[in-house]
Amino acid sequence: MSEESREEGLAAAFVELADTLVSDFDVEQHVRSLARHCARLVDVTAAGVVLAADTGTAPTASASDEHTHALELAGLEWGEGPAADCRRTARELPPTALAHPRARAEWPRFTGRALELGFVLVAAAPMRARGTAVGALTLYHDRPGAPTAAQLRLGRALADVATIGILQQRALAERSAVAAQLQNALDSRVVIEQAKGALSQRRSIAVDEAFRLLRGHARNTRRPLTDVAREVVENGLDPAAKEG
Repeated sequence: MSEESREEGLAAAFVELADTLVSDFDVEQHVRSLARHCARLVDVTAAGVVLAADTGTAPTASASDEHTHALELAGLEWGEGPAADCRRTARELPPTALAHPRARAEWPRFTGRALELGFVLVAAAPMRARGTAVGALTLYHDRPGAPTAAQLRLGRALADVATIGILQQRALAERSAVAAQLQNALDSRVVIEQAKGALSQRRSIAVDEAFRLLRGHARNTRRPLTDVAREVVENGLDPAAKEG
């Protein structure tokens, strides 16, 4: 890759990884793009990403190719490997030879599978920003010789941008969920107030008495108060008549 092509590739990668504030954001596609950019631009054989579980979801894995993806999924299942250690300790894993006795002892199944795939060395870095960890990036080499310090810095930089994008998207999703909950609460309150007013007018009773009728009917019929109120407003339901 020429220097000009590499610079263009870097620019495109950073722009893509930062562009997460879109309606159709797909986190799995996002981390897959991170892995592919790392494999191509950091000049390693392959890259894998393990994303920690978000609220209500299981951890996920992705990679720059199918074989490495399968390896990352196996590491998740076994609970071992560089990504598992990196997520557990929140510290970088320096370039480590997979044939080293310590690697074989700590990751017996993972090293065996990785060596079968032709990898000889791994390095990993946590994906974190502002004190929040979201996963781990693993770089794989199929030849002797560790990645240079500059290569590792580039991998971390790409991971950092992707992490910020993920956290921004999660924050946006949380704000949207809260806004939706508040809107639902407001809508419910509005229809209940409308029903109280309608009943008060129809039966010539106080608003508090109208609310008592609404609440009593909801309890007796085991229906949400909002549903009863909506039926009063839209269909002319008379809770007192039903009770009678």
